[in-house]
Amino acid sequence: MKRVLLILLITTLNEFAFSQQWFPLQDGLSGSDAQNNKVVSMCADTINHYLYVGGYFNQCHSDTGIIAVNNLARWDGNNWSAISLYSDTIFIGIGYGKTITSMVLHNNEIYLTVSNDVSSIYGVFKFDVNTFQSSRIGYFNNSLNCLYFYEDTLYLGGAFTQWKQFTASSWQTGSGVLKWMGSGNQWQQVGGGIAVGGFSEVNALCVHHNKLYAAGIFETAGGTYCKNIACWNDTSWSAVGSGIGFSGQFDCILHALVSYKNKLYAGGDFYMSDGYFANGLGMWNDTAWSATGVNATAVYALKVHGNKLYFGSDGSSLGTWLWDRVTCYDDSVWLSTGTGPTGDVLALEVFNNDLYAGGVFETIDSITNAGFIARYDPTIIQDTTSIIEVKQNEREINVYPNPANEYLTIQLLNNSLPNEIEIADAVGRVVMKTENRKLSIQINIKNLAAGLYFVKVYLQDGEIQVRKFVKQ
Repeated sequence: MKRVLLILLITTLNEFAFSQQWFPLQDGLSGSDAQNNKVVSMCADTINHYLYVGGYFNQCHSDTGIIAVNNLARWDGNNWSAISLYSDTIFIGIGYGKTITSMVLHNNEIYLTVSNDVSSIYGVFKFDVNTFQSSRIGYFNNSLNCLYFYEDTLYLGGAFTQWKQFTASSWQTGSGVLKWMGSGNQWQQVGGGIAVGGFSEVNALCVHHNKLYAAGIFETAGGTYCKNIACWNDTSWSAVGSGIGFSGQFDCILHALVSYKNKLYAGGDFYMSDGYFANGLGMWNDTAWSATGVNATAVYALKVHGNKLYFGSDGSSLGTWLWDRVTCYDDSVWLSTGTGPTGDVLALEVFNNDLYAGGVFETIDSITNAGFIARYDPTIIQDTTSIIEVKQNEREINVYPNPANEYLTIQLLNNSLPNEIEIADAVGRVVMKTENRKLSIQINIKNLAAGLYFVKVYLQDGEIQVRKFVKQ
C-alpha cells in the first residue's frame, strides 16, 4: 500500500511540475498552406529586446486579432507585430514556397536566408534592427540552410554550387560553404569548398575552440575525406575523427552543432559515430567521438542555456523511453522538460532568459494551441531522472504536521543524512532551500502562501526523496 501511495505521489508531482512549464505565445502563427507551415529559424535581438521568428507562415494570432505577416514576425515578450522589409518578392512575401531558413544577429544587423523551392530562387539579405533599412547580399542556385559569424566574418552553408551578385550577373563557382567579403555582394569559396549536390548539403555551422565546424551530409571538404562533418582552421579543412556515418552511404545526416563545456555536440538522423552507437546525438572531445546516452532518432536543433544543453527532436526513440521533443542535459544526466511541443522541433532560441522552441507542432501538452512556437520556463523542477529513482529506492521520511501552518518537521528514519532540502510550489518553482544536515529538521513556513507544496530531500548517498504537504 505504501508503494502504491508513493507512486501516486510521484505521478501527482509530475502533473503539477509540468503543468506550467510550457506556454503559448498568444495563439502563435498560422498560414494558408497548412501542411507545410512551420517555424524554422529564430533570432533574439538583444539590442531592442525582440525575438524574430522566421519560417513559412503568413499570420500572427495576437490578443487583438490576426496580423498579416510575410514569413517573418516579431515577438516582444507580450505581443506579436509584423515586419516590413525589402519589397522584392524573391526574398520576402507570402508567395508559395518561400521559407526563412536561418537568421543571425551581428552588431546591429540581422542576416537571414530565404529559400524558394518552388521558384528555385535563393538569397541572403540583411536589415538594420533600428532603422529596418535592408539590402540583399547575394543570389544562389540551391537551398540555404545556415549562417554563422567566425572571426567577424559571415559564413553561409547550404546545398548551393554557384552564386552571383545580382539577378543579371554571371554565376560563379562556390559550393557548400562560402564567406561574405563584407561589401559589393562578393562571396568567396572556403578552402576549395565542400562537395555538395544531389543528396549532399551543409546544414549547420558552429565555432568550437576557435575553429569553424560544418556539418550536414557530404563526404569531402577541400578535397579531404570528411564524413558529414569537417573542421576549418581559417587555412584548410580537416576531418573530425572518422566522422559520423559510413563511407559511400548517405543514410546519415547532421542537422545541428553546438559547443558545450569544452565538447562539440552534433545532432542529426544517425546511429553511428566513430564506431560508437550514438543515436541522434554524438559528442566530440577533440580526440574521439562518443555516445551521449540519447536514443532519439532525429535531433534537429541544439542550444545552450543556463549552463545546460537542450536539443529539439522528432520525439521518437530507439530505446525504451520516449524522449520529449525538447530535452535537457546538465553534463551528467538527461532531464525531461515535460509535455511541451507535440510535433517536430526545428529551432531553439533564448529570449528574456526563457527557451523558445519552433517547429511544425500546433499544440503543447496535446491540448493548448501554440501555432508552431512555444516558450519554456527553465526555472521549474524538471529532474524526472531523480524522481523516477524514488520508486526504486523507497526510504522512510516523515513530513508533519500535514496540513501545516507555522512549522514543518522533516524526519529521516534510516540514518541517511540530507545534503539539501528544497520546498517547491504547485507549479514546481523552488520557494525555500536549506542545507541543514540533521535527521530531524524543523522549517518555518509562516510566510508561505496557502496551497500545495512539495518537499524534495537530497540525501548524501545521492538519492532524492519527494513528499507533498498542504500549507494552511
